[in-house]
Amino acid sequence: MFFQGTVGNNIFDYAQRGDIPAMNRPSWILERWHGEETSNRIPRMTAANPNGNWRSSDLYIKNGSYLRLKTAQLGYTLPARWVQKVSIQRLRVYVAAENLLTFTGYDGFDPELASGGYTTIGVDRGIYPQSRTISLGANISF
Repeated sequence: MFFQGTVGNNIFDYAQRGDIPAMNRPSWILERWHGEETSNRIPRMTAANPNGNWRSSDLYIKNGSYLRLKTAQLGYTLPARWVQKVSIQRLRVYVAAENLLTFTGYDGFDPELASGGYTTIGVDRGIYPQSRTISLGANISF
């Protein structure tokens, strides 16, 4: 088993910005400011944006700490007396998995961000997350 993770890093969650045109809005945008006695944590929504309410701010900075079970493999070597009957010296069967579990408080797709270059390190642009892969296999020695 191989675990990988980070602690204490931040992610700029660009994919969750509420001002990006022609995109679905995240559900938390419903808690935005829209008059007296409403939230002052999330800015008001306006197409004109004369006050710069939607410029980049710490509203989009999130904890990117995570722990991921990156690879795991479970196998069984069949007893020699079983496999030698069919002219095999050794037979091992296994199941292997990649990206099996991720423990994080981050609400984006994947805290292990794919980078488009050195200018986007730590920026979540909504890239599709790493896939979970499960493989079955056999090692045979004749």
